[in-house]
Amino acid sequence: MIPKVLPPLTALSVLVTRPEPQCLGLCEQIERYGGTAVPFPALRIEALQAAPAADHDLIVFLSVNAVVHGAHLVKKAPGTRIAAIGKATAASLAQVRMPVDIVPETGFTSEDLLAHPQLAAPAGTRVLIVQGIGGRGVLHERFRAQGMMVESLEVYRRVLPEIDEHERTRIEAHWQNDGIDVVTLTSVEILHNLLQILTPRGQELLRRTALLTVSRRIAQAAAHAGLHGPVLHAGSADDATMIGTLAQWRTRARIG
Repeated sequence: MIPKVLPPLTALSVLVTRPEPQCLGLCEQIERYGGTAVPFPALRIEALQAAPAADHDLIVFLSVNAVVHGAHLVKKAPGTRIAAIGKATAASLAQVRMPVDIVPETGFTSEDLLAHPQLAAPAGTRVLIVQGIGGRGVLHERFRAQGMMVESLEVYRRVLPEIDEHERTRIEAHWQNDGIDVVTLTSVEILHNLLQILTPRGQELLRRTALLTVSRRIAQAAAHAGLHGPVLHAGSADDATMIGTLAQWRTRARIG
């Protein structure tokens, strides 16, 4: 008899902490590949009112949420180039029929985008950065240092979700009794919010659970916060890369 091939995430339980609707999308993919997804958004995205932007030579989208809440406010004139911070953002732009000219081959940080050879532009280039409130400001500083004229279009803010005491209790009980194998951490802010949302019992469970991160900076922040579980590093925040990273880790664990 030919042995039955199990889906790659069979018996893997994942706490998905990214904001909606990205949380639900990743949960669906985890379930599709045989895993158990436990949705627990630790960040809420709140749209902002913003005015439509004038013409620019280069428009940079810094996240999927920047596309969701800001793509309808920008106009791609002839000659305008569109840049995406990473592949997930580029895929979101494709969904709204805004072809991307520049996207890093790997990674999704400002440094990854700045390393792209096609991002170079002469002084006087008009740049629009579509983003949420806050952020590191690396692109703004580098562009201005090169003599470009930079504007920001802030179209959303990140806020701490309202805490549902019953839901938190239910998830922490499931975590303790049935186990959570992996917790997703797709931003440093999600990490900080999660530590604030969880009770001391939940914080202790988090400290020894494996983490799926999407950047070295998040992994370093987790270590600094006292989280000591194994770290699975996905090279991008798109669902396919994160699922692939989980599948590889699960396969190694089975073989081991």
